[in-house]
Amino acid sequence: MAEAVIMPKTGMAMEEGVITEWLVKEGDRVSIGDPIVEIETDKSSMEVESDCEGTVLKILYDNGTTVPVVQTIAWIGSPGESIPAPPNIIKKEDTPAKKLIAAEKIKATPAARRVASEKGLPLKDISPSGRNGEIRVADVRSTPLAWRKAEAEGVDLTSVEGSGHDGKIFATDLSRPNRNTRIPLTNIQKITGQRMFQSYTEIPSVSMDTRADVSELLKIRKQLNKNLIEKITINDFVLKATAIALEENPRLNSILDGDDVLIKPSININMAIATEKGLLVPVVNKVNKITLRQLSGKTAELVKKGREGKLNPDDMEGGTFTVSNIGTFGITSFTPIINQPQAAILGVCAVDETLKLVNGEVQSRQVMNLSISFDHRIVDGAEASVFFSRIRELLENPLVILA
Repeated sequence: MAEAVIMPKTGMAMEEGVITEWLVKEGDRVSIGDPIVEIETDKSSMEVESDCEGTVLKILYDNGTTVPVVQTIAWIGSPGESIPAPPNIIKKEDTPAKKLIAAEKIKATPAARRVASEKGLPLKDISPSGRNGEIRVADVRSTPLAWRKAEAEGVDLTSVEGSGHDGKIFATDLSRPNRNTRIPLTNIQKITGQRMFQSYTEIPSVSMDTRADVSELLKIRKQLNKNLIEKITINDFVLKATAIALEENPRLNSILDGDDVLIKPSININMAIATEKGLLVPVVNKVNKITLRQLSGKTAELVKKGREGKLNPDDMEGGTFTVSNIGTFGITSFTPIINQPQAAILGVCAVDETLKLVNGEVQSRQVMNLSISFDHRIVDGAEASVFFSRIRELLENPLVILA
């Protein structure tokens, strides 16, 4: 009996996923555990593995399709085996757009019909370019000559800014210099943007900056890394210092629940990772309970998995505080946006060499800038300042972190 491949539900809040790329094609033989499709959720990208052995009988959705969770997306079984009719799939001939096409007796894709309606353009006045004589979106947005030229030159018309009425694209627009390039947002970028906008508009956020002299920390890190294959990073020291400060100031490790503040029992720190598909924030659990070297191994593993698109849902859940490090880009100050529903976020900036008066002598010192944003409903300025100052103190006295 054929086995269904479904869009997995990787978290309680997940409602749909995007098929990024099929790793197999119809007719391919797969074994249990073979990766068959890459999907993108609101939090990460991941590969879906086969739960059975057999032949890929049918792939139901193309790359780039958004599919509800637990919906069948493919079938695996024996060659020639019949498969059930896919559930909950609206057949194209049953869609309102299809019925409208039949009623008007003008062939047009649903997208073209929608765009034409938005622009108030009668379909009868638009020249079709589809293989079967149907009107396409490009026909609505461009002249026939522009469409043919774009097809010949391999130009995506969605990236071209038209000079005609309501953005109509002419052939001459394809030759204009400095035309816009349109790059679709990834699913991760769209969700991140939505959540950051929500956080920015809902939270009374307050930000502060400070500077930490990390000269001794850099010396100790250099000594430690002499005999280590997996090098300890500056960010590892920051995460560990943050965990110690959170233990001492638990209100920063909390969320707002109605009129109550819920102090979280574990210190699980999200660390921001920049990837090609967008910003990911996997979690290092119980940072206060592990050694600096253990922490270094965990962060290196998460960074590798994040950049390879192999983070799983467990890697993303349960964070209680976030650290965002953009120091490698030479940034000296920024205002990080709180990762809801957490109480605060720490921003780590570049390390600069500066002259400093130490015991009456001018010395060259390595100084790191730090930024923090906190939810003023949960934490007041004094509490945040004590916490922030403690992080600075720990970074300036790294032996306490190692202890």
